[in-house]
Amino acid sequence: IYSCRIMETPKQKTLAAFLVTLVPCTARTVVILGLVAAFVNIWWALALYAFDILLIIIVGRMAFKAMPGESVGLIMEMPDYHVPSLSVVLKQTWTRTKSLIWIVFPAYIIGSAVLQAFYAAGLLTPVNALLAPVTVLWLGLPAVIGITLIFGIVRKELTILTLAVIFHTTNFAAIMTPVQLVVLALVSMLYIPCISVILVLASEFGWKKALAISASEIVMAIAIGGIAFRVLGLFM
Repeated sequence: IYSCRIMETPKQKTLAAFLVTLVPCTARTVVILGLVAAFVNIWWALALYAFDILLIIIVGRMAFKAMPGESVGLIMEMPDYHVPSLSVVLKQTWTRTKSLIWIVFPAYIIGSAVLQAFYAAGLLTPVNALLAPVTVLWLGLPAVIGITLIFGIVRKELTILTLAVIFHTTNFAAIMTPVQLVVLALVSMLYIPCISVILVLASEFGWKKALAISASEIVMAIAIGGIAFRVLGLFM
């Protein structure tokens, strides 16, 4: 998302950042491999990646036409090659990783602590009933998935961790069908960036655009997840 600064126009920057948030990160990869590759098969996991690439292309074209503003070509000057300078390398490394200290780590720690406290106090239980029309009726998933998706907002790995804690097992094939595992991985891959990504979006583009991107991905994930549940149920 920070690298989108090199784009020439606000339209290109926003569009590029939006599409970047749809690319599976390592945390999303953990969910895909931990749910689908481990308990369905590797081909369905690879199919999710292929679908995600196709989705990025389609959504990118649609967003490009729908967003106002101009789009221009990107011209970058290629500097001469030089022997790397240790001081320059260290400075650039620090510049590109300090956000982990100031944004990512605090977001993970504080967000995890707050959600754990809410869960321990039983405050998240009513959320399952509130989200049941979406998680159970539309997505065809167990009711407790509402809580796991909320934990996934902090970081996507918590989707699997909370699932294991709630059901007291890591054998997810014993508690969910192959269709449900694929749908959960699909929705987790798409439904919203984690807290750290949302904060980065807000710092770069403002809260209005950050929330708009997050809301659009939630709607898209729910819509696609429900369709996938019904289509996959025909032949899985």
